[in-house]
Amino acid sequence: LLNASFGNAVEMILAIFALQEGLVSVVQTSLLGSILSNLLLVLGMCFFFGGIKFHDQKYNPMGARIQSGLLLTSCMAIIVPSLIGSRHSEEELIALSRGTAIALGAIYVGFVGFQLITHKDYFLAASRCESNWKEDEEDEVELEMPPWLSTLLLFLITLVIAACSEGLVGSVEGLTEKCNLSEQFVGMILLPIVGNAAEHLTAVTVALKNKMDLSMGVAMGSSLQIALLVVPFTVIAGWIMGVPMHLNFGPIGSGVLMSSVLIVGKLTADGESNYLEGAMLLGAYLLVALTYSAL
Repeated sequence: LLNASFGNAVEMILAIFALQEGLVSVVQTSLLGSILSNLLLVLGMCFFFGGIKFHDQKYNPMGARIQSGLLLTSCMAIIVPSLIGSRHSEEELIALSRGTAIALGAIYVGFVGFQLITHKDYFLAASRCESNWKEDEEDEVELEMPPWLSTLLLFLITLVIAACSEGLVGSVEGLTEKCNLSEQFVGMILLPIVGNAAEHLTAVTVALKNKMDLSMGVAMGSSLQIALLVVPFTVIAGWIMGVPMHLNFGPIGSGVLMSSVLIVGKLTADGESNYLEGAMLLGAYLLVALTYSAL
């Protein structure tokens, strides 16, 4: 949860600067791209490289099913405004999006309580064989840091990220014109990969150590947090800033999101992974990238 929270702080900062520039479409595609990059690219790399090193890897299927169900719920919250967007005025669509954002935020609060208080066992690591357990013990070398130093470093890093994010968002229009790239491709593919680079590295690293529950928590947990927290945050932030941020992601974005969530839900339901499942997820992400490169 902490990994996902600190990683998604970048998404929130990027969204605020983009909304200030009036780049609503970039914010929408960036959020959608972040969900897809974590579900398909990051999780696919974890399954693929972990599956090459190990014959198969196990994780707690109960937590994976809960997260898949919540992702499907968030898909409904995005698909409904996209379906009715052409039949209603922009004011009605924005009002619906704001109500939906509040509902998603409430669901996220419930999920945090479910994960941390009432059903912690659903997210505990699956049982491992004795050899893997010993190997994990050898890997667990904790470095203690005083709380004040951790807080200071996080604050300083946040300031650096804010400065970089402002420059990155400001260069989007120039990049699209100079490299002949669409704003949709930049928001869907480039911004999520840059913004979530640290999370990507963390998830793959722990997968190579056969700690798939942590890897799943970073990849799927980050996607879930974006869908239930960051997306509502951007809608509310646009509301405060007077920017018409809504949840009409269009038919292509909604269809791609629903397909991806269904694929991931099917592959993660059994609590086991291998390199072929990782290759399928990476192939799906490549299809998404090709689709948006053609727009």
